[in-house]
Amino acid sequence: MCLLKIDSLTKNYGDKKGLFNFSMELNSGDIVGLIGVNGAGKTTLLNMISGNIIPDSGELFYKENKMEIDSSYRKNFGISVNPGFYDYMNTYENLSSILFLGEEKDKNEIDEKIRNVLNVVGLNNVEGKKIKEFSFGMKQRLGFAQAILNTKSIMLLDEPFVGLDINGRSMVKEYIKKMVKNKNLAVIFSDHNLDEVKSLCNRLIVIRGGEKIYDGDLDIKSSVLIKVKSTIDLDENYVEILDDFTVKISNQNLNKKLEYIAKLTEITKIERIINPLEKMLEVRTDAKNNKI
Repeated sequence: MCLLKIDSLTKNYGDKKGLFNFSMELNSGDIVGLIGVNGAGKTTLLNMISGNIIPDSGELFYKENKMEIDSSYRKNFGISVNPGFYDYMNTYENLSSILFLGEEKDKNEIDEKIRNVLNVVGLNNVEGKKIKEFSFGMKQRLGFAQAILNTKSIMLLDEPFVGLDINGRSMVKEYIKKMVKNKNLAVIFSDHNLDEVKSLCNRLIVIRGGEKIYDGDLDIKSSVLIKVKSTIDLDENYVEILDDFTVKISNQNLNKKLEYIAKLTEITKIERIINPLEKMLEVRTDAKNNKI
């Protein structure tokens, strides 16, 4: 089921910064990783979905219903994008205010939900601690707790692993997987670390310079360049012939392919080609060596 449709969203900050003509669909059960270098447009996208930023153009639809900037449909979203807290208030007061604004009025229900969510994020026994006393990592956990409390169908997370130790990262990943499986939710989260994204998502979107350049699964094979004495006897059904002395093969069944080539010609050099996903994440530079 399509929960969220994004149609040609654009936010132009000038000087090639922002997000341009971005479209995607988010379905129940999706865990989508947004990846790109800092400034690629990941946070801008999440801010437009969450209603923090008004797009210059484009439209958003929740279950085929158009969303305006003040749409009540966003009450279905659990959001941790630049999470804000009342620093002079304690943990319980911050979380209870979220539930109260979400129209939860029963104090016993509020108490139980807060206890449960703090246990999930590893912030037990800090209900009375003021946020101004929190470390950065604790604030990250609290931001995730806020998102959990609000999530009814979609969760939006901006770099949720930043500031977390290995146990914290594991906690976030396992809980997201559990929520998606048990409640058939959908999650979009951003990161710039490919390994973190691959360990959680079932779909990857790469953004570079404000534009979507890849949207698909993670199963992209690296390739290997093989220099040979001659390609004349090689079959193009088994290898990709680039020129008279060079062929390209994928990593899949690599040893068998090398054995096939070696039977027909002499191999002079083997060179790995960078994984296409890694290549997409390289920072490009223009003639003046300015990052773009």
